[in-house]
Amino acid sequence: MTESEFGQLVIKIGYALLAARGAIAGVFLLRYGGVPDYAVLRPLFWYALFALVTAIFESSFIGLVNTFPDFFVPYLTRFEIDDTFFISPLYYLNEFWFLGLFFSRIVKGQTGKLIRIVSVCLFVLEILNTLFGEGYKDAQKIGSFCLALYLIVVSVLFFKQHFINKIGNSLSTDALNLIVWGFFCINTFSILILFFSDRLYNDLPSLFYQISMGRMAIEIFGLLLIAYGVRLFKPS
Repeated sequence: MTESEFGQLVIKIGYALLAARGAIAGVFLLRYGGVPDYAVLRPLFWYALFALVTAIFESSFIGLVNTFPDFFVPYLTRFEIDDTFFISPLYYLNEFWFLGLFFSRIVKGQTGKLIRIVSVCLFVLEILNTLFGEGYKDAQKIGSFCLALYLIVVSVLFFKQHFINKIGNSLSTDALNLIVWGFFCINTFSILILFFSDRLYNDLPSLFYQISMGRMAIEIFGLLLIAYGVRLFKPS
């Protein structure tokens, strides 16, 4: 396959990724009728909703540019935008804020309170990084690395309490366990790709696209796992 064909295939998989994001919001609507009554799930609902809206905007943007290149390309060139990286900070801010709040509620004790404080700090730092640091025109290596690492750390903290300290085996905890595994899988694979993305893209672009498709497949799996966990959740 040529580089262009790989790129088109990545776009098609992106639509499957959009559907997986929609699955989480769909479960909330079907299972809870919208915003859930359970405080622990509310941040996850808002995360899913904003992530879906952002993904729809991103997919629509790609579709419009591909359909009407003569109209959009001059404007994109003027603002030095040659990819959808300018949308990435919206994903990062959404996850720092709402997933930070979610994990602060499922991790018990002082650790949960610390997670909330750190999440707010990282949220503010991401805004500053976008405005004065890495910006929005290219991929944010620091921003994406910090987000992936942070979600891995808070996932491990939850696993530590769940498995080592043995916080019961209620259905709600098992459902939360599935949700956290979803985030852990997504971000573990993402952080590995960050270390090799530049070299692969420059030296082996075809392999880069193949790995990117693998990452997207893992993300789809993780999102569906999260949706299933939301479906199973019942208060203990």
